[in-house]
Amino acid sequence: MISRCIAVLLAFIGASIAPPVRGTEPIQVGFLWHMHQPVYFPGETITQTEAAGHYSFSVVDVHNQRFGPYTTWPRDAIQAGLALAHLGAQVSFSGSLIENLNTLEAAGTNGGMWNNWESAYQQAANWDTSLGNPRLDLIGFGYNHPLMPLLDERDIRMQIKLHKQVHQQTWGPSVPYSKGIFPPENAFSERIIPALVAEGIEWTLVDNIHFDRATQNYPYTAASNLIPPNKADQINPDPAASGGAWVQLNNLWAPSKVSAPFSYQPHNVQYVNPNTGLASTMVAVPTARYEGNEDGRGGYGAFLYDQVMDQYLPYNTDPAHPMFVVLHHDGDNYGGGSEAYYHSNFQNMVNWAAADPDYDVSTVQDYLDRFPVAANDVIHVESGSWAGADNGDPEFKKWLGDPNTSGWSPDRNSWAVLTAAKNRVFTADDIAPYSSLQNIMTGSGTSTEKAWYYLMQAEASDYWYWDGTEVWDSNVTRGSNLAVAQANQVLTPAVLANETTPPTVFVPQREAYNPGGIEWGSTPQPKDFEVWTYAYDVSGLSSVVLKYRVDNDGSNPLASTQNETYAGGPEVGAWTSLAMNSSDVPPPANIAVPTYRALRYGGLISGLENALVDYYVEAVDARGNITRSDIQHVWVGAGSLPPGDNFVEITPDPAVAGQSVLVTYAPAGGPLVGASQVYLHYGFNNWQPTAAQDLLMTWNATDSTWGVSLPVAATASQFDLVFNNGAALWHNNEGQDWHFTVSGTQVPAFTMDGVKDASAAQVAANGSRHLYAALSGSTLYVATEDAGEGNDVFIYLADVPGSLVSANWAKAGQIAQWDAYLADENSNEYESWFDAAGTAQAATGANGGVLEGVIDLLGEFGSMPEQLRLAVGAFANPDGGALVPSQQVPASVNGNSNLDAAEYLVLHIIAGPGDYNRDGHVDAADYNLWRATFGSPADLRADGNSNGVIDSADYAIWRQFDGTAAGFTLVVSGIGNAAAVPEPASFLLVLFAVTPFVAARRRPPPMKEDFGKMCF
Repeated sequence: MISRCIAVLLAFIGASIAPPVRGTEPIQVGFLWHMHQPVYFPGETITQTEAAGHYSFSVVDVHNQRFGPYTTWPRDAIQAGLALAHLGAQVSFSGSLIENLNTLEAAGTNGGMWNNWESAYQQAANWDTSLGNPRLDLIGFGYNHPLMPLLDERDIRMQIKLHKQVHQQTWGPSVPYSKGIFPPENAFSERIIPALVAEGIEWTLVDNIHFDRATQNYPYTAASNLIPPNKADQINPDPAASGGAWVQLNNLWAPSKVSAPFSYQPHNVQYVNPNTGLASTMVAVPTARYEGNEDGRGGYGAFLYDQVMDQYLPYNTDPAHPMFVVLHHDGDNYGGGSEAYYHSNFQNMVNWAAADPDYDVSTVQDYLDRFPVAANDVIHVESGSWAGADNGDPEFKKWLGDPNTSGWSPDRNSWAVLTAAKNRVFTADDIAPYSSLQNIMTGSGTSTEKAWYYLMQAEASDYWYWDGTEVWDSNVTRGSNLAVAQANQVLTPAVLANETTPPTVFVPQREAYNPGGIEWGSTPQPKDFEVWTYAYDVSGLSSVVLKYRVDNDGSNPLASTQNETYAGGPEVGAWTSLAMNSSDVPPPANIAVPTYRALRYGGLISGLENALVDYYVEAVDARGNITRSDIQHVWVGAGSLPPGDNFVEITPDPAVAGQSVLVTYAPAGGPLVGASQVYLHYGFNNWQPTAAQDLLMTWNATDSTWGVSLPVAATASQFDLVFNNGAALWHNNEGQDWHFTVSGTQVPAFTMDGVKDASAAQVAANGSRHLYAALSGSTLYVATEDAGEGNDVFIYLADVPGSLVSANWAKAGQIAQWDAYLADENSNEYESWFDAAGTAQAATGANGGVLEGVIDLLGEFGSMPEQLRLAVGAFANPDGGALVPSQQVPASVNGNSNLDAAEYLVLHIIAGPGDYNRDGHVDAADYNLWRATFGSPADLRADGNSNGVIDSADYAIWRQFDGTAAGFTLVVSGIGNAAAVPEPASFLLVLFAVTPFVAARRRPPPMKEDFGKMCF
């Protein structure tokens, strides 16, 4: 029975921090599973490429390993949820993947394993929700996985047309083409809207960080691994100013805050035609950036759905537009492509959704039919892709990498080649138009149709993705050369005399992206910036000109379109013209030689600061045909640091590691002047880590400043800070934050020198090979004998090993899917971490030394896992080298050539007292978890004394340690997936850890302390 004192305490809590009143509609949850394989070698089928041996791996086996996702598993998952009225999923299935699977089926691969591969998809696509929409929505896509924001309307539309063609042939007339699209790589820009709308697409998925970054007062952090947004994109009002909130998600990797409910609600987006001023509009459905990335690790269970989503549940206050959490990721890779994801884990998700009234599962179309977007709900979204590719930066750098010191960029070369090829194919099509989409899809028919076929293959974004490996860097050139060879059969001198096709101009880019502002580091970029592009015309170019103008008031409101049109209006200035200079960088000898390549054109805009600038490129060919690019916008900053010293002082300066520092903030002249409360948001070492909770500062009326003291981390070398009013308003030094030097930095817990650290304990051994481990804070240390002993050596790390996948580094056999691994190559003493999301380091010693590494587990997993699995695998050095069972640690349980999930060593991670949410800190978040689970005999995360119920004793433990860095302890448990958590009495004999730095006690707020003394 709850004591009277506890009842009083809970009543006080409820009265003092009551959340917003939620709406009657539950949060909706949706899914997007992405299925894709490319044409691996332009002009060849998958079986031809396999026979030719172009790759160091089997391209056929890549498909065979994904048999479940490409056949029955998505159907099985949806079948498990047929009792839920709106449950279903969106699946993006590329045309090139369909093409490959049809080829494998026709070849009778593996005894006919691919026969009728599409039948389960057809079945599920014919199951309807209660609203009559497909439960398995085979969503719109581009046939060859093109990166649409860097293409033109003409080829975007052709990619979709071909996808429609193969969709109808593969799934049959009973499966209508979707009203929505998942643009490949979830790469979206408003400039692609006209192409999508023209093809009948009504809604598109967009990663929701590009909603958030396009708002005013976005709480930017460099920990998101993105540069700050350009101010020209920050058009939308701050969503926290109208009842929403910026929420810091825990229990997953989520370095930046998310806006709730704004970036979890569909909104309209628009493109304004620069010639006419008319708008093309469609619905942007946000995909949950961090949650989707986490779901891709294994689904329900690997991703703590309710624990994460409950953090923004209080802001689901609009029953007409409830929050929609769309979990999007590859459906055929890693945990998100595993058997468990689609079966046991998805079934558990269905059970959860059926039992929890706060959540429901829905297809996108069912959501939009039930909760239509208001016509006047129009927002702007920043360009960019999803988290899996360079974190989705707005410049699409994963496909547009910067040149090296010699000026060479394989990505840029491919765009130069493609720009020329497109113009020749477009010109051929204008002269001798295609008549059959089927011919284009199959590479048959007329020269124009064959030219389109090869051009579409050349646009596969995969060819840009894997720079410097295999044959990828030459594939765009191969496809383009094949395309122009066909187009040239149409482009005779006689017909070219009167050609009317305008020049092809690549989407203009700029350098720097934030001129006069901050990108990486703390030094502003130059104010003068270059706009560059590639341009080409079959008849030659007579001029390429950069046009720019300055906005008169520095604002580009959504309600006005004057910045979006060439004609402009009184809100903008007149156009200035700059002739652009041409240049060229020929490819090196190891790259295929292009038949044609567009030249690079650049122009420098100079002499501006604190200005909003519109710009575009105009190209004119020798016959007078004109192309004008879309108008783009950029904010040019001051090019110097703002006077931040006028606002902030620290005492002592420099701060001292391991000691307290006083922060004084003077709000006069800044955005927080007049604020009734101010909070300090802080971190260390360039926001690695960032404090989990902001500190409430105290007002000093005598000198009109806010102040607060806090402990400096012992390992800090830099102190990072910004300020806010606890809601929507931030002062972040104009996007640069404040950074102060810290002295007395303590030596890290582990030394990377190829010698085993003394603090590391042996956790497993097999013959002469050993596995060592230790834990300091959230940093895991692992080591084993190095590769000087004759084999390549790998240490595999996973929280839950996945299904068997091909061994890394083209080795023989299979390995239960890892999250990250540490590698040491015998032949060249190379060592490094691979697939690591957390900060990581590695080192090896001389022969007889160790391979050792450290990795930040919070960065790797988003929160501290309760269990870890480790395994050592030694392989013969050459490609195809086999696993050496005698060197496997722990010892192999079956002696075969695979490293199975049951052969990983299991270790448990015990959180420090009071750290109920396992983030390494005892703070208000742990108290909130205790409060939310008080009295529960089932949810025992806050059971600090292990008595089987959440009670007042657990509060007392939290209160005792509140304000400390809790630390973690590593405990050896056993081998295999089912190892139990050891009892406290037993694990005391085997625990090992490096003592963490414990911060000075932080006094709780006075009112809470008073209640604590009264009750306990």
